[in-house]
Amino acid sequence: MSEFSNDNSVFPLVHTHPKNNDLHGRLKKLKQIFYSKFSFYPDVYFRVPGRVNLIGEHIDYCGYSVCPLAIDKDILLAAKAVEAEPFLEITNLDSKYPDCIVPDSNFIIDRQKYGWGAYVLCGIRGALEKIEGKPISLRFAIAGTISPGSGLSSSSAIVSASLLATTYLNKLTLPKTELATMSAICEQYIGTAGGGMDQAIAFCATEGCAKHIEFNPLRTTDVSLPREAVFVIANSLVTKNKAESDDFNTRVVETRLVAQVLANQQLSKANIDEMRIADVQAELDVSLEKMISLVKGTFHEDPYTKEELCRELAITEDELLSKILTPDTRHLSHFHLYHRGLHVVEEAFRVQKWLSADSIQTLGCLMNESHQSLRDLYEASHPSLDRLIKDCQEGGAFGARLTGAGWGGCVVAITTEDNVDNFMESLAKSYYKDYDGDFSQVVFATQPGTGAQIFTSI
Repeated sequence: MSEFSNDNSVFPLVHTHPKNNDLHGRLKKLKQIFYSKFSFYPDVYFRVPGRVNLIGEHIDYCGYSVCPLAIDKDILLAAKAVEAEPFLEITNLDSKYPDCIVPDSNFIIDRQKYGWGAYVLCGIRGALEKIEGKPISLRFAIAGTISPGSGLSSSSAIVSASLLATTYLNKLTLPKTELATMSAICEQYIGTAGGGMDQAIAFCATEGCAKHIEFNPLRTTDVSLPREAVFVIANSLVTKNKAESDDFNTRVVETRLVAQVLANQQLSKANIDEMRIADVQAELDVSLEKMISLVKGTFHEDPYTKEELCRELAITEDELLSKILTPDTRHLSHFHLYHRGLHVVEEAFRVQKWLSADSIQTLGCLMNESHQSLRDLYEASHPSLDRLIKDCQEGGAFGARLTGAGWGGCVVAITTEDNVDNFMESLAKSYYKDYDGDFSQVVFATQPGTGAQIFTSI
């Protein structure tokens, strides 16, 4: 595979109308929903894609690079600025999501109060921090084809669409990379300590290519994939909302502790509580192979207690609770540093190998290794995911792995163009043999799509 640079310094392209007939039809339907709710038409439309991560899971928040691609599943948002109260009204094409009304711009993001609308508020809050003067009032209508809890970044796409719409309507033009960085920060308002991959691919994706995404500063390069490769996404039918569980933030905290223990032992630096594992590697100026050896030589395999961590870091328990642990992880009594740290550095090494791989077979092996590590070291899988992976491998995939946060959601498998139909048929006869829903909505082949788009007419 090869990488080549591209420019992400510009604002997402503004189009007069969509060229894709299916997208055009969906936007027309959203336009009518908007009118039926508000009695006037929207001025502008936004599309933000979901994503599938090919390799590099749970390492973006550790500072390491990843390789996702944008998919054709997306979030659509129709919008209009108005000079009227309330500050915000949101409606959803799917009636199971109730309308949301926010009286003024001094709102508090409350998931219990606003439900799904809290994700919209995250993006608006980030935009308000950039807007000078009084913001305009907003009317939004939203629709999506990304299944919630599927691990394909539905929540991040909503946050990103909301941020993009609010900045655009307030005449604030920002480059893609800044919008992506802002969106990653915005999602933390709802309590998820993510790393920025989802938002980066949402804004910076290039049609026809995967992306190698690096952080601090955020930069992306297009990655060409083997011409014959086809990636198939399959939904395990087990849903997981990472904002409603402490599993995700627990892994983030454990990797922070790995970084802090390594830094405390290997470096003489202040403020090591701000360091991530990739930062420690950069300071030490060592290879990923050396980092793997350091993790294996530094940590014992048994879980660490709070008392042991305090001794390792020479801090009090109060400092551990206030400076390192998040509110939803302070109740934890044990922390798995060896396994979490080993997954991170070995997964980062797999990304490095992925970028230089020259065959589908090699890519498939790396995907299989990634899933095994996510299952055994990171404990982020689920029995249904493992069964689906097995069915993918036995059905002719060169490799398969969970994608997204895990604990449910989707897997991604790699096969070839001439085998994709047989592969999907094998899944229909194995994992989905008792599924009576629309098979095409839970198993589908995908090609690398484009990033966020803006349309001024439908």
